[in-house]
Amino acid sequence: MKLLVLLAGLVGLIPTISSLCAIQGCDKWWNTGARHNPSITGACAVLFDENCCKASKTFYIVKKEEEGKLCGTVSSFNPLSSCVGPRIKDDIESLVVMPGCTLEVWDKGSGLQNAKKEEAKSYNAGNYKDNVDRYKRNKLVFSASRTIQIVEEINDDFDDMDEDIESYRCRCNQGLRPIGK
Repeated sequence: MKLLVLLAGLVGLIPTISSLCAIQGCDKWWNTGARHNPSITGACAVLFDENCCKASKTFYIVKKEEEGKLCGTVSSFNPLSSCVGPRIKDDIESLVVMPGCTLEVWDKGSGLQNAKKEEAKSYNAGNYKDNVDRYKRNKLVFSASRTIQIVEEINDDFDDMDEDIESYRCRCNQGLRPIGK
């Protein structure tokens, strides 16, 4: 009987656990200092390895017009690797995009490289590749207009990409510039 009461109590905590962002969410991270930090406000985006933009854990500030592959456990120690940032490859769980910027993320290390190859052929080839990647759930694109764009828990709406982001491109103040331009 005690076990049943204990299990019922634990099951009752599940909604509370999933709403932890209400206590320590991206809004709180932004409002308690990030919005006044020039290295963040002057960037394109911030990638976090924990839900709710927990800056106490590993995070990476993506500069404007930056693109590349994220480092993982092995690649971060390889001197020949072109990876950037801390070891957050396949570990991103929340992100923030700065106003005027667009962040593209792929679930493969070659995602950006493959997209750029098609974009170099023509606008149409780049656009087609973009649509295929999105359709196959290999790519997400987040844009922020006048305020920051927050994704507190990638696993909530984009479960297929949760802890599965390996490459990225971040562009700012491009207006409606077509892909491949």
